[in-house]
Amino acid sequence: MTSGQSYWQIVWKQFRKNPFSVGSLWVLAVLFLIAIFAPVLACNIPFYYHDERGTAWPWFRALFNPEETVDYWFNLAMVAFFPWLIGVVIHALRYRRRYPEKLLPVGKYAAVYALAILGLGGIFMIPGVRPDNRYRARTFPEEEFARQGTARAVYPLIPFGPTEQDMDSPVKPPFYRKPRFTTNPNTGEQVLFWRKSNDGFPHILGTDDVGRDVLVRMIYGLRISLTVGFVAVGIYMVIGIVLGAIAGYYGGFVDILISRIIEVIMLFPAFFLILTLVGLLGQSIYIIMVVIGLTGWPTVARLIRGEVLKQRNLDYVAAARATGATNLRVLFWHVLPNSLSPAMVAAPFGIAGAIITEAGLSLLGFGVRLPAPSWGLLLRQGSENYHYWWLVVFPSLAMFITVTAFNLVGNGLRDAMDPRLRI
Repeated sequence: MTSGQSYWQIVWKQFRKNPFSVGSLWVLAVLFLIAIFAPVLACNIPFYYHDERGTAWPWFRALFNPEETVDYWFNLAMVAFFPWLIGVVIHALRYRRRYPEKLLPVGKYAAVYALAILGLGGIFMIPGVRPDNRYRARTFPEEEFARQGTARAVYPLIPFGPTEQDMDSPVKPPFYRKPRFTTNPNTGEQVLFWRKSNDGFPHILGTDDVGRDVLVRMIYGLRISLTVGFVAVGIYMVIGIVLGAIAGYYGGFVDILISRIIEVIMLFPAFFLILTLVGLLGQSIYIIMVVIGLTGWPTVARLIRGEVLKQRNLDYVAAARATGATNLRVLFWHVLPNSLSPAMVAAPFGIAGAIITEAGLSLLGFGVRLPAPSWGLLLRQGSENYHYWWLVVFPSLAMFITVTAFNLVGNGLRDAMDPRLRI
């Protein structure tokens, strides 16, 4: 019974039949929320701080002035999230009352969210609009500890920063809590071991070689992994879709030229090309994203080309031409929207592959540059001494869950878009 249903309603109905894919979709939703709200979950900058000098709200100012560009855009996503969510709920309720049989326009909601983030980014790029971080040089946990009794602060759930070091607590195991006092080896006396107000909080997943909290670095490392995956795949999806559509629709010399370019690009191994560029230009997350994007599009182009070749001979294309539509309008308005299924199936697998590539490069020392948090960098530290098992197990488990979730979603989309499986 599929009469009266749109294509995406049929796809969603088929997708929901796969419980593993649906569960993976929820896992990815949770991971995205963790990445977006990372500063609320873990940060060593207090929401509110008060001492004899007055009251400060440093967290809100630091939100718009993070050390990493990736964090800036994720922070804007956090700022835009709740207004966007309220708007989505209101629109969805009205849409359900008006069109009870139709699917919610999820794609439009996502596009509005992306435009809101870009709009906020543009607004805060205007000189004088973005609030300056006047508290950048202050270390509030140390100040609060030094002014016990006169200072009050409210911190996020985990009061550690992703780059905050504690040389007194290197490579400590999970649930390590720094003791308040320690014994002086020379005199045998008990001396105060705490230096900051957050020293008494446990390191749930332990610390790395310079005392940085592993859980916090994994939370912020998730931002880098998702950014590399989505930006790199976004680049090669756009290139592959456009070139594949042009090759399939026009055929002839255009098809031959683009096909030869595809074959040439496929000769370049992305991993070794990244290693070469890193050696020439230095470590950079942007090199990883751009190279994966510029070398990964041939597969998508081939898939789109084959689908467009099939679509261009159907009756609706001839009808569109008969109405006087130009070739570009027929291609991008009629043919291409009906040819995107292979690309949408390939996207989740591509994101998973990009995440693994970034982690592998960081493991080898050619990826993200310290002190930026990265799952691959944690693995690199753990691989140097396997006694520090928590530096290997937890990042590996995080990568396994994330990559598996993307792969299962890709499998679910592939099965849902296969006409042979529709009943």
